[in-house]
Amino acid sequence: MNPRHNAPASLALVQDLVNTWFGHLSGGADDGLATRADLARFCREHGVDVAEDDVTDDEVALARVVREGVRAALARHDDAGREPVDGEALARLAAVAPDLPLHVGLAGDPAALVPVGGGVRGLLADLLGRAVTAAGDWPRLKVCRHPRCRAAFFDRSRNGSGVWCSMAVCGSDTKKRAFVERRRARSQAG
Repeated sequence: MNPRHNAPASLALVQDLVNTWFGHLSGGADDGLATRADLARFCREHGVDVAEDDVTDDEVALARVVREGVRAALARHDDAGREPVDGEALARLAAVAPDLPLHVGLAGDPAALVPVGGGVRGLLADLLGRAVTAAGDWPRLKVCRHPRCRAAFFDRSRNGSGVWCSMAVCGSDTKKRAFVERRRARSQAG
């Protein structure tokens, strides 16, 4: 990912979770949360010391539900609202969110939403809390408009109108495909 598109520290965990599913840009749809070992590694990379044996299959499934629900929420940040919102993913996220409790922590400055538990569930709760407290940065965290990519990126454009994680790859591919389709339609009409 282009460093210009990395989210600020407050949203880096959210971006990293969404990007555990890699679209065509990495050579095929690879799932970085396919196994308990993958989820344990993700947790350790984000400061939560979890052994692979401590991760359950249910937690892997939960992490995927959170990931796809957040991806669906980020799709709404598209400037034109063109991306279809995955209502089923949002509904699944809404169903599991109560199992990821947070409380208001007033000890730090600023106050924060703090996970009630630890481990995998604590990390996922922290992620959801970050989405709530990110305020002005949250709308700039988006998913790539390219249907086979869908990577999360932080839109640092002045007017917040970015729609592709990479103009050189996803934007170019999308524009090229649209050009070919327009040309094909004109030739069929003529």
